[in-house]
Amino acid sequence: MDITTRRLKLRPVEAIPAEHRGQRMLRLTDPFRLSEAVLFAPMALVPVLQRLDGRHTFEDIKAQCKSRHGMDVTEESYRAMVSRLEEAHFLEGDGFASWSASIKDAYLSAPVRPNFLAGRSYDSDPARLRSHIDGFFKTADGPGMPARNSSSPAVPLRGVVAPHIDFHRGGSTFAWAYKSVAERADADLFVVLGTVHAPTKYIYNLTAKSFETPFGILETSAEFVEELSDRLEVNPFQDEFVHRGEHSIEFQAVFLQYLFADVRPVQFVPILVGSLHRFVAEGRSPRGDAQVETFIAALSETITAYRQNGRMVCLIASVDFAHVGPQFGDEDPVGEVRLKELAQADGKSLEAVCRGEAEAFYWSVAEDGDARNVCGLAPIYTMLRVLNDCEGEVLRYSQWPDPNGTVTFSSVALT
Repeated sequence: MDITTRRLKLRPVEAIPAEHRGQRMLRLTDPFRLSEAVLFAPMALVPVLQRLDGRHTFEDIKAQCKSRHGMDVTEESYRAMVSRLEEAHFLEGDGFASWSASIKDAYLSAPVRPNFLAGRSYDSDPARLRSHIDGFFKTADGPGMPARNSSSPAVPLRGVVAPHIDFHRGGSTFAWAYKSVAERADADLFVVLGTVHAPTKYIYNLTAKSFETPFGILETSAEFVEELSDRLEVNPFQDEFVHRGEHSIEFQAVFLQYLFADVRPVQFVPILVGSLHRFVAEGRSPRGDAQVETFIAALSETITAYRQNGRMVCLIASVDFAHVGPQFGDEDPVGEVRLKELAQADGKSLEAVCRGEAEAFYWSVAEDGDARNVCGLAPIYTMLRVLNDCEGEVLRYSQWPDPNGTVTFSSVALT
């Protein structure tokens, strides 16, 4: 069937305003990372993209764009746009279904999660990567190289907040978190609560796959994952594929292997945590929600059982804080006044984290409807509920002050 008579449907893609070649464009990417394509569409094409909903033919779109927006959509431009969308695998249909199924099947049948971002977000060569990470510790903003203590710390680290922004922007803040892990954690098992940036059916998403890194394989405790999943009433593997392209846990796996690959054996448990947005939208706390409470109880019980068997466990929340500016849907660029406001609001949230108060932290983010777009809300809330009684210190607070899209992040040690 000719594309002009088909009722085409755009997949759920992430659309973010961006500058491209001096023009205001819409940047289209796949939140599931099935497709690695990045497309830039002129803002004038937004009405056309909005009508790729499976209900409109080209003639429908052409007529509606003319009557409602006064714009002429030519068949030539429509065919060119559709061709680019199909090539990027951004349109639903039989071809996409077959292509995506083959990718999912290959990933889910593999015993190890490949280091998806090696060679793109960080160096794939272990020697160069180690030198690069060493620099995060040694820089003027860094904490200095971690000591390799052989004795148990007097007050072991129970949890840590670490960023998941890319290394080149957040490297020294990562270093502050992992110097604390190296010197103050007696754990042989690290439970990583990562932020998932794609929609999932269930808030908490497990995998038993170990993670490949340039420093070798970081082994996942399949036993812990099995015991945890057995305590749950929902299948936590139904969206396991989201682990494939998600960076928030991969970055922590790289740092854990950097620290421990040649020092002592450690395992980890990768858990991708979804959004608490519906609770924020409804103006209520997640406390009391069956899904949240069941998971927190199950994770707490599994950790307790491991500690009773002599295993040392430390939690890591892989999170960033504010995401503001036009890139994230705000109308105005980020200036100095807004940066100061963000620091104050983030400071209030971090104070609640350091007091170990999960509800106070939640409401510090949710009270204004999450105007800062804090992507670390769910992992930190979960970690504080599991730790139950803790106190902490902010090791480093950072801002990446881009007027178009500012991100804030921090490192916190919890004992």
